[in-house]
Amino acid sequence: MVEVWLIATDTTPERARALLELLDPDERDRAARTPDGPHRHRWIAAHAAARRLTAAAAGVPPERVRWRRGPHGRPEPIGLEKELSVNLSTAGPWALFAVQQRADGDGDIGTDLEPVPAEQAAARLARRYYPPSETGGGAAEFALRWTRKEAYTKAYGGRLADGLRTWVGPTGGPGPYRIDGPLGPCAVHDLPAPSGYRAAVARTGSRLLRPTPLSHPPDLAEEFAALDTPTPAPGGRP
Repeated sequence: MVEVWLIATDTTPERARALLELLDPDERDRAARTPDGPHRHRWIAAHAAARRLTAAAAGVPPERVRWRRGPHGRPEPIGLEKELSVNLSTAGPWALFAVQQRADGDGDIGTDLEPVPAEQAAARLARRYYPPSETGGGAAEFALRWTRKEAYTKAYGGRLADGLRTWVGPTGGPGPYRIDGPLGPCAVHDLPAPSGYRAAVARTGSRLLRPTPLSHPPDLAEEFAALDTPTPAPGGRP
């Protein structure tokens, strides 16, 4: 089962200092290199939540979780790689954390959360990076495709350039869809997201996935239930 947690990362300086103690030395060093203020506080909150959720899924204390990073930054929990696949994405005051308890045949997962850009910026980026068939549809559709492409790339631990020109399914509904790009086959599914954002999760291999959306902290659940969910476009394929 793939769980995808929406994390509210806005927090007070005092709470951020307390959460910092939960992180390992490498994470604390990375936090120290982030400019002080709300951006650093959000970074700390996101990574502390990822640590707690990983620990809960593995049944170990949070301080036992240690990370190994691949060539392009994909994190793996050291010693838990055969049990879990995890991935984190941050955007403004939100983060998404995907975690999967591995079973036979399950691949690795990736997730992405992105703000919907301005129309002109979306059109410019689509012309630069997307196949010609994906350059229309407006900013919201651009962001939907981008999150699928980045989730696909992150699932494989590749470079974003490897995924941007990959066709990632129709936009007529949230999926799941099977896609096949230069990194290999994958399944992708859109997710509910805060207003003005789009989100997706992907898993390597050909098995379809149906993610379970959750929220952290738990009192965010009511707000999460009211978030934007991608809807079929007129005439879109299911």
